[in-house]
Formats: sequence, C-alpha cells, structure tokens
Amino acid sequence: MSVFKEELAIIGSGTMGHSIALSASIAGFNVKIWGIDNNDIHRGKQGIDEKLNLLTAYEVVDSNEIKNIKERIYFTNSLRECVNNASFVIEGIPENLYLKQKMFQELDELCSQNVILASNTSGLSPTDIAALALYPERTVVTHFWNPGHLIPLVEVIRGEQTSEQTVNDRLNYLKT
Repeated sequence: MSVFKEELAIIGSGTMGHSIALSASIAGFNVKIWGIDNNDIHRGKQGIDEKLNLLTAYEVVDSNEIKNIKERIYFTNSLRECVNNASFVIEGIPENLYLKQKMFQELDELCSQNVILASNTSGLSPTDIAALALYPERTVVTHFWNPGHLIPLVEVIRGEQTSEQTVNDRLNYLKT
C-alpha cells in the first residue's frame, strides 16, 4: 500500500476558506490559502487567530499546538504559487456562477490533470461550475457546513461528468 500525502490549496481566505484551512491544519495537513490581496490575507489570518483563541479557551485545541497549527498554513496572493504541487484544491470564492466558472477555467490550466478541483458551494451545480473546464471529470462540490472548523460534516456532490476515480479513490482518502 502506498502512502499518499494530500497537498491542499484553498482558493479564498474569507470565512469559509480560512475555516476549512484551519480544520485541515488541525488535522495535520499543510495548507496553502490564496487571498485576492494583502487585505484579504490579513482578514484571513485574523480569522484564524480569533478562532484558535476561542478553540483554546474552550479547550478544543491545546494551546501548545497553536504554533504547529499556524505553521502548517501558508497564505499567498499568487494563485499559481497556491496551487503549485497541490493534489486537492478547494475553491471558496463568492457564490457567483460566472466567478466560479472563470476560476475553475483558470485552475484547470494551472493544475495537472490528476488534481481534484472542488467547490465549496451550497447551491450551485458542479456540472455548471465545470462547464468551461477542460477536465470536468475532476470537479466535485465539497460543501462544508459553517463554521467549517467546528462542524465535521462535508457534503460531496458529483457532477454529470465527475469520474469514479475522483469520487472513490481520492475522496475516500480524506475520510481517514
């Protein structure tokens, strides 16, 4: 059995983006987060600090782990840098189909074919989101419940062209 280490990239450092990244980091994953600019990144970092302070106050996270958790999270305003070497990308930009389609079109060009592209949408179709993508078979919706760092529930929705390999092989890995 081969050992696979997921390399996560989160597109968007807003409420859901930084919450998903925090959850992944607490679980031991290294995460890169893309923010649109330095102000967006600053707000994302502030959100993580606030959530970690609260999680520590309620003894959900050991205060001795905060440094390690924060070291596993890397922010950048370069989309290319964020997805470089990623094996799994979760997009968390605003709920606008056009914006998501354009982002998936760009991600499709930046990421190798074996990278899963997921959208954290609560109401848009993965088929519609992947409509402009070259490789729609790797697109899924991973709808994290809000707050993403507290509720251990993710709804996975496949599109009409999502492959079995995308759903079974890789998403099953994340259950561990």
